[in-house]
Amino acid sequence: MTNAARKDEDSFDESAIVVGKNILELVSSSMYINPLSIFREYIQNATDAVDDAVAAGLLPSIDDGLIEINLDHIDRRIVIRDNGNGLANKDFAKRMLSFGASEKRGTDARGFRGVGRLAALGYVQQLLFRSRAKGDTEVIEASWDGPIVKRMLASNNIESDLHSIVREAVTLKRLEPGGFPTHFFEVELVKPRRIANDRLLNEIEIESFVSQVCPCPFAPDFSFGEEIAALLAPYGRAGKAYKIHINGAEEPVYRPYRDQVEYSETKRASLHCLKTFEIESIDGELAAVGWLIHHDYQGAIPSAQGIRGLRGRVGNIQVGHDRLFLEVFPEDRFCSWTIGEVHILDSRVVPNGRRDEFESNTHLDNIIAYLRPIGAEVARECRVSSQKRNRLKTFELATDKIYEKLDILKQGAVSRHFAKSVKDEIAALFTEMRKAADFDLFNDEDRRTMRSQLATIEEVVNAHITKTENDIFETLPARKRATYKEIFDLIYDCSVNKVAAKSLIDRMLNRLSRP
Repeated sequence: MTNAARKDEDSFDESAIVVGKNILELVSSSMYINPLSIFREYIQNATDAVDDAVAAGLLPSIDDGLIEINLDHIDRRIVIRDNGNGLANKDFAKRMLSFGASEKRGTDARGFRGVGRLAALGYVQQLLFRSRAKGDTEVIEASWDGPIVKRMLASNNIESDLHSIVREAVTLKRLEPGGFPTHFFEVELVKPRRIANDRLLNEIEIESFVSQVCPCPFAPDFSFGEEIAALLAPYGRAGKAYKIHINGAEEPVYRPYRDQVEYSETKRASLHCLKTFEIESIDGELAAVGWLIHHDYQGAIPSAQGIRGLRGRVGNIQVGHDRLFLEVFPEDRFCSWTIGEVHILDSRVVPNGRRDEFESNTHLDNIIAYLRPIGAEVARECRVSSQKRNRLKTFELATDKIYEKLDILKQGAVSRHFAKSVKDEIAALFTEMRKAADFDLFNDEDRRTMRSQLATIEEVVNAHITKTENDIFETLPARKRATYKEIFDLIYDCSVNKVAAKSLIDRMLNRLSRP
């Protein structure tokens, strides 16, 4: 290195490093497009705090951890509190006023970028943080003034930077500990904006979001819940679930999975087969574990069910949405037919800052490659299910047509020639039904059920065909009977709706039978 070069290096002016105020706008607004992401960020921090409290012996287990979401619609306030280890008084100011300097990086904590706590700043009038750790005699509060932040961010004052905004918008207070737990952390959102159905205070939408995204337990009545929990249990935070209560509800929020898929009020499908899988990393270690539940695959699962898609999770918190792994399916539509999850264990597969996707790298590509056969398996099941439904529909339609044609024969109003053609049609329908029942993709139980139904229908038809019917024309002059039968044959033959045709002929016969 030359002396000139060394001189330039020695004269480096550190005052040239400027942290502009716009960084605050990025972390408080631009990163969190979905307002409900606020709850994910605060619950994520709460679960880390509960884990730390268990490790420190403050809580016996995570089952004793408690995360509460309380909504005050009258005063428009939201309070999210956990009984984790809390922040010590001596560390509170430093931790609350640091940006992107999380001490969690390099640990197995769920949050590690140090910006999530400001997720709500762009949506509220005031954002408050309160906490204390075991042994602290005071509760410390940090208060962010939302309007001041917005005003200073909108200002064209080039002298304004991140430090100046913090100095003007943030207030620190010491509070008396009465009424507060001995160790806790809480965030309070004051007067959140009214956004699309007032989402930030809409208990139904909040519960739906939390149940899908956050590390909630499976519902007790979900038959596969225990097996999935046992699969994930050996893998640290991927297998942990926490009690999250909204507005003091007795029951915690449960994951949305149940034993049935509800396509509509009248159309349901049962979940019947759990498949688990493991994915190796590039260097042969375990990169991910996952599960998939096969069901009847009757079509795209309604998004309101909150269960569709092959979803990605890290630390048992969802990354992105239900179409995150869309590319692993041969056809896009099959993604929304799927029920399953992939829990990422490889620390090199990292969610991006907004946690709506993963950062792209070869380790993620490796997982995608392993998932493609899973997507192909779902596609096969979807196609098989479609073929089975088509055969079953053929069987059911043929059954309806047979009874429709049998009613025509029972009516006894058609000619022998037309009656023979009806019987031939019934025979052809029976052939269709036998072929449908013998479809090789049906299981033995399905085949037995369909063949039993077929035998019952054949018995009913044969009983009528071998039965001698009374002549309904016996009260009419013999010379007119052939004419009437010819007319009735034409009505049936020319009518698209045979049920309507029979009803018409019934009325005509009733009229003809009158004296």
